[in-house]
Amino acid sequence: MLRVYLDQNKWIDLARAASGHPAGGRFSDALALARAGVASGTVSFPLDMYRYWETSKRGNDRSRNEVVDVMRELSQQHTMALPFGILDHEIDQALRSRFGRPAAPRQQQVFGIGMRHITEGRMSWPTFDLRALPDGGASLPNGVWTELGRVVAESIEEDLLRAGPATFRSVGFEHTASDHAQRFVDFENTVARTIVQNGLRGDGIELIIRATDLTDIRPAVVEALERIGLTYEQFVRISSIPELMVFMDDLPTRYVTNVMRSAKHRQKQQKWEPNDFIDILALPVAAVYCDIVVTEKQWAHRLRQGKVNQRYSTVLLNDTADLVQVLVNASMT
Repeated sequence: MLRVYLDQNKWIDLARAASGHPAGGRFSDALALARAGVASGTVSFPLDMYRYWETSKRGNDRSRNEVVDVMRELSQQHTMALPFGILDHEIDQALRSRFGRPAAPRQQQVFGIGMRHITEGRMSWPTFDLRALPDGGASLPNGVWTELGRVVAESIEEDLLRAGPATFRSVGFEHTASDHAQRFVDFENTVARTIVQNGLRGDGIELIIRATDLTDIRPAVVEALERIGLTYEQFVRISSIPELMVFMDDLPTRYVTNVMRSAKHRQKQQKWEPNDFIDILALPVAAVYCDIVVTEKQWAHRLRQGKVNQRYSTVLLNDTADLVQVLVNASMT
């Protein structure tokens, strides 16, 4: 199955095509081929947590639901795991290649169904309860009971995807109150000042980017090292700086993260923005584990510069209309 990841603006392109919006006309062929691929079971358009998050911020109910309609149709509730469990697997694999252990690296199923897959079962809701029926549901055939449960679960999944700012406010959450994106920008601006103050270029920028990232993922590395009987201090002591940098590059999603970060830090005329936070979180998993990624022009360019497409055999596109030729080519292989 060909897995295609669309960032938020690309979903909007297809939603405009589906709703007959004038700006969607040039994407109608891409939508038609996407629908055909999904119907045949040969193409999957998985959603991640960040598609739920970005969609939920749209205050206009009509436009949000137009996007959700296309998301539900093409994704068929296929979803992608969060980066954290994937990172645990990647760290275990990297340690095993160096030390021969752990013997059984932690596994992570990247693709699955629904929000419960995204949250690894941490999100749950009541199962369909037939005890309210007069006979406790005894008169219902097992197949009907199962189907009712499936319909209820699917309805909850749909409600989660359609929820907008008003729904979140009603349960005490305000999107604008989240400061994670701004804290990310503040951190990257601190890194940028360090680069300038120390006159870093080329390999120097690569070094500081990977060093700060190793600090960021240190808790996950510490936990993984404990599983093979090493402390973080021992790991750092027996590893040269080049070896630590290679270790970071051996973690596929962090390799992509740092390609994106270092590329932006080299382009000083482009300032860090809060929207970059979601891109830095979302794109690495997609770029490593999906077959096709359609994202904005700056990131597609930077990922190609970092040879991410070659390293992970990923097709990188920045124009949703270009899906037409890619899907046609895929159908002929």
